[in-house]
Amino acid sequence: MNFDPIYKELSDRLGVWESERFLKILDAMLTPPEAKICMELFEPATCPELAEKLGMDQKEVQKKLDVLVDKGMLTRGLTQYAFHTTLLAFHHECVGDTAPFEGPYALTDEIKALWADFYYNEWSYKFMEHIEEMVGKTGKNLPISPAIGALDRSPNIKPEDIMPEEDFKLKIKNAKSRILAPCGCRVSWGYECDKPLMVCFACFDRPRGEYYHNLPGRLLKEVTYEESLEAVKTAEEAGLVHWGDCFCCDSCCENLFPITRGKRYDLMTPNRFAAICDEDKCTGCRKCLDRCYFEAIEMRPSKNDPEKMKAYVIPEACKGCGLCIITCKPNALTYIIVRPPEYLKPKPLEGGEEPPPFPVWGHYYLK
Repeated sequence: MNFDPIYKELSDRLGVWESERFLKILDAMLTPPEAKICMELFEPATCPELAEKLGMDQKEVQKKLDVLVDKGMLTRGLTQYAFHTTLLAFHHECVGDTAPFEGPYALTDEIKALWADFYYNEWSYKFMEHIEEMVGKTGKNLPISPAIGALDRSPNIKPEDIMPEEDFKLKIKNAKSRILAPCGCRVSWGYECDKPLMVCFACFDRPRGEYYHNLPGRLLKEVTYEESLEAVKTAEEAGLVHWGDCFCCDSCCENLFPITRGKRYDLMTPNRFAAICDEDKCTGCRKCLDRCYFEAIEMRPSKNDPEKMKAYVIPEACKGCGLCIITCKPNALTYIIVRPPEYLKPKPLEGGEEPPPFPVWGHYYLK
């Protein structure tokens, strides 16, 4: 296919490799003049500033900016506008959690299919390379968060044992604004996934959430403390891994899918907790095996009765997601703490440099 050169420029600025699939996406979602405006906004600018740079009438530029914001192509603040400086940010804004799903700019089946083709056949492999690079530099990926339901079902874990940064219930309680969004992966390329949709906390207690939940066509909604906890419960019971702001499955999650596809469990950083099984309570139902994404549970002969098979958690393989604990009816599985609080501190790079953030986002905080 022959594409307008502006799409190649935009792709290059987003750091995308040579990809005809991604050029098809840009061609389907942006006109060349719109792409030109996006190119000018890799650095935030106000409408008057952009109009002067483009040599255009300010009112005409404002109309174009409003359309691009409604389409999810631009992020905006009170006065500034900006394009997305990374592919990851571009995805989340234009077809992910803050994208329009109703109205004149709603995502079409054609665009979703283009993104699915791009993600599953190209981007997911590049994402794996990115994760490998980050782990190589810092020694860690973003640690999996312990499940609220698993903590609640572990009587030996006291409130004072839980660090503030791993206490998601505390984060929900202290939030000034509670805005839920649809899972950015599930609504784009993972539209055939049957897992719960409204489980994304990427907009929770953040300026972009407060802005986007009022924009037309968006699915974001403001929720109460109780509704927030219910969303977490729904996600955990459905078997979604709590990772950062996301609740992930192994069929479409931008992080978890490529890792589980390649069984690169070494790239998943565990938290401070691990599951342990009390074989006296275990009934051998095997449900926990199906709940574990990381092959960290196996059935072994009981110590007391070798003819009966009981669940056994492999300590070095457990990531601490807690999904096995939540649905264990006899409460045979519980959390134990296996790492000290110091484990959560980021590993400094050579020369004392601060480790880079993971993942790298685009412009979300504008004036």
